[in-house]
Amino acid sequence: MVIALIAGQQDDKRFPGRNTFPLLGRPMMTYPILAALHSVEVDHVFLTTDSPAMAQVADGLGVRVLSRSPAISGPSVRLPEVVAEASSLATRLLGQEPEAIVLLLCNAPTVTAGLIDHGVQLLRETPSVDAVLSVSLHNEFHPSYALQIGEAGLLRPSLSDRAALPKKEDAYFPDALLWVLRPHILKGKLSMMPDWIADWSRHRIAPLVHEGYGDVDFSWQIPAVEEWLRRQGFSPDTTPYMETVARRQASPVGTVPARRSAGGRVLISTVPFGEVDRRSLSLLEAEGVEYLLNPLGRRLREDELADLVGEVDVLIAGTEPITAAVMDRGTRLRLISRVGIGLDSVDLLAARQRGILVSYTPDAPAPAVAEMTIGLILSLLRSLARADRGMRGGVWHRIVGRRLAGLTVGVIGVGRVGKRVIRHLQGFGPLILANDLSPDIGFGTAFGVQWVDKETIYRQADIITLHLPLTTLTRNLIARREIELMKPEALLINTSRGGMVNEHDLTQALKGGRLAGAALDVFAQEPYSGELVAVENCILTCHMGSMSRDCRARMELEASEEALRYLRGEPLLRLVPETEYSLRSELGG
Repeated sequence: MVIALIAGQQDDKRFPGRNTFPLLGRPMMTYPILAALHSVEVDHVFLTTDSPAMAQVADGLGVRVLSRSPAISGPSVRLPEVVAEASSLATRLLGQEPEAIVLLLCNAPTVTAGLIDHGVQLLRETPSVDAVLSVSLHNEFHPSYALQIGEAGLLRPSLSDRAALPKKEDAYFPDALLWVLRPHILKGKLSMMPDWIADWSRHRIAPLVHEGYGDVDFSWQIPAVEEWLRRQGFSPDTTPYMETVARRQASPVGTVPARRSAGGRVLISTVPFGEVDRRSLSLLEAEGVEYLLNPLGRRLREDELADLVGEVDVLIAGTEPITAAVMDRGTRLRLISRVGIGLDSVDLLAARQRGILVSYTPDAPAPAVAEMTIGLILSLLRSLARADRGMRGGVWHRIVGRRLAGLTVGVIGVGRVGKRVIRHLQGFGPLILANDLSPDIGFGTAFGVQWVDKETIYRQADIITLHLPLTTLTRNLIARREIELMKPEALLINTSRGGMVNEHDLTQALKGGRLAGAALDVFAQEPYSGELVAVENCILTCHMGSMSRDCRARMELEASEEALRYLRGEPLLRLVPETEYSLRSELGG
């Protein structure tokens, strides 16, 4: 048995938020986790951390988090102590000592599943070796190149007698990507890693030579690492790994739903489904799953959903209201697999009380929503929709617009979508103000973001775009009071959730010239047919932010895969994190 320990601890001041800093749209720590999950040789994967943010990322990927004792928490704790405690805890949980321990770091994103497999095989094939260490060839760092500043401030060789040097050999450096250890190394008094590497009298260490990069300690390293990831087949939407997680032996570790009867029944209430790409339906059919597609072809009302949910095991859901009353009618319902990210339509606390799991696909829609947001901003600035309507009515009138360069964009909510919007804005050159309950300082520094409060955004921004979940705190977030703080020439965009903008107050402001324009993709009641349809300077779209071919297909596929994992009795990979339930409890529903 081989286990992987992924270590990440509180960040130091050099690079705040380093381990969760986005690389190609994913937290940095996601990459070593993916590598471990898809390694053929690794049987169990654990994360050891004292950071709630890192624990949340791991939980979302289905990785068991090992809680650290207070004595080894904090940024100054030594890695050997962390690894020793984590390996001991993992051994107790599994009931046996592993053959080998794969040690990975959360800030080392260029390790691959193949590299892990190679390291384990090397250790297994060489019984005399105590450990395998990843190293990279860097002849440019050979001591013969070293210089010192000598007398009169002039450069001179660090090694005074170069002629006495032996023939220059290749220079290899430990890069902190990967250790593969036999458990006995972690027993007894442990010296500082990598100090033990140099103690050749105690341990026999085999090299695992590779082409890549080591751990990431500074933000300036990010562009080179992202380019390396692209060369390996990573993109914001895909990875080089198969969609299914690597095999894992059955164990008492983690919570696995009870195996359902063969096949199972699934209700697919979201529409459309399987129209862009039929792979999601084909997956269900291949497993013998009986499924029912939404028979009304539109967003279901609460009573309509309740009538359909009676005898199904899994609900693959859209934005229809999944209330306690609906769940009470679903006597066999044990999983709600949400197509998309929004959870405001799901009563999470009622689901938990009834033993119903809830999963979602938070990453899939983000690229499409972010790009559509940029499109709406540009359309408003240049009055594209208005010009199109005029042309179709026989009016030729060239409208003078504005460019993004020199304007101020306020982004409220800097999560998956908000961060992508900010990245897209980099090429246009606006000033970016941002607000978030948990500001990602590292991200803000990298992309020139100024973190401010909401009222500063309302007063100073030329463009305000919302990227928040709908909660009791964000409902009616933008109403008359907030609009009156905004510039008369300001533009408002909402591609996140309806109900955050008071549509009546917005209508009055647009008609009265109090606001220059708005673009809404989401509404309090959908389908929408309210008073904004008669407002010329407001762009209206029909909740289609995620409706690009690739993103819609990915959302449906991920939701279907999660349904199949449940029906097979396998660990779920996209469960809604505990923080969402805690937030609902704090807000009272």
